[in-house]
Amino acid sequence: MNLFSRTVRNSFSKFIFASSFIILPSASFAQHATYNISELGAKGDNKTINTAIINQTIAKCFSEGGGTVVVPQGVFLTATLYLKSNVNLHLKKGAVLKGVSDMNLYHSFIPEKDLSKYNTISTTGNNSNSAYDTVWTKALIIAQGVTKATISGEGHIDGDHVFNAKGEEGMRGPHTIVMANCENLRFENITIEKAANYAVLAYDLQNSVFQNVHIQQGWDGIHIRGGRNILLKQCDLQTGDDAIAGGFWDNFRVENCKINSACNGIRVIMPVNGFFVTDSYFAGPGKYPHRTSGAEHRTNMLAGIYIQPGGWGLVKGDLEGIRISNLKMHNMNNPFIFELHEGNNANDIIVENIKADSIKNPIAIHSDKGYGYKNILFKNVAVRYVTNAKTVAPWALGAANVEQLRLENVRFYAGSIKPQTAVQLDNIKSSVFAGTNIYGDNHTEEVNVVNSGKIKLDSKTK
Repeated sequence: MNLFSRTVRNSFSKFIFASSFIILPSASFAQHATYNISELGAKGDNKTINTAIINQTIAKCFSEGGGTVVVPQGVFLTATLYLKSNVNLHLKKGAVLKGVSDMNLYHSFIPEKDLSKYNTISTTGNNSNSAYDTVWTKALIIAQGVTKATISGEGHIDGDHVFNAKGEEGMRGPHTIVMANCENLRFENITIEKAANYAVLAYDLQNSVFQNVHIQQGWDGIHIRGGRNILLKQCDLQTGDDAIAGGFWDNFRVENCKINSACNGIRVIMPVNGFFVTDSYFAGPGKYPHRTSGAEHRTNMLAGIYIQPGGWGLVKGDLEGIRISNLKMHNMNNPFIFELHEGNNANDIIVENIKADSIKNPIAIHSDKGYGYKNILFKNVAVRYVTNAKTVAPWALGAANVEQLRLENVRFYAGSIKPQTAVQLDNIKSSVFAGTNIYGDNHTEEVNVVNSGKIKLDSKTK
């Protein structure tokens, strides 16, 4: 193994070691009582508003030491519910918790701790998304300071695309789930559909698992601002906006997921420290249109993974320990975009074992002036692009402001018509190509180098 690869891989050891310490929520609900909301007066007739009864049931379960609150088969209308510690909210097959259409019945999440670091700053105000905006933080389910709680079962939580003319973009209603300062939570087997804003919005979430969660329609799927030891596993996300988003993550893992979006698959808008995406499938176009596109009903998937700290406004901090591996990607604009802004640098990024096809635009790596990347490794990557007479160079990869860039066993394939330049390198201090099909001793015309060191060829691949 060459020095560059060894240096990058060694930097991941602390993150891989730390990942083994994800703490799963205690599975102790079976030893506690069960509370069926129908037996306590709730009616699943899609007419009766059950907010008070369901909240009373959750509170009773909590006050008596915890247990399982059962939502049986039926459509139970409700406004804001408050999840509490040691409570398993379990939705039976055929059960639906459905948000009421009256926005006035929803409560806002009111922070009890300082969450100002998670606000984004936008000159237009369009992406501020402040935790202190009481219109923005209205929600169907709120959890604050909760520990060891679960939402589970084969039932559905239906946000019903509740419309709010006073909401963001003049249309967004309540989030489905908002939580803050919570730990040891588990979400498993549930389906969240028709979220009127985000399906899940979390601040300062720790030691929590999303397993076999299905999200359909709505805007963002799982959006976490401040997450430590977070695992998304075997989730199936089909969203109208970013499927997974947020930042300020520490040991954040996405494993064995299916991601379909009419926006971005994963969008990182804040710094991260240990971010892993593995064994997952990203595919476009979106099954459901981008909600904000209106009559256009736009469904094309933008980027598979878009890492852009500071993209929604100034937020300082670096990217550390990013590893993306064993992915299949199909039919999107860009497979990867890495973009740094003021106050953001990136250290080690590894992208390996990737197969992508029907890709329209290149892998893009760039940054604001004065900021950049230390080490980036692409290994065992094969991307098939859709190119034609309108395709702009470079058609495969554009990279700028990287100290060390290595392409190892990387294959880029184009259509029959394409620009000559496949790869554009700008301000790359050191670049190594090993076993690529776009650059060699007698094959250099597809790579354009500007303000960069000479490309080194390495015949050794590991």
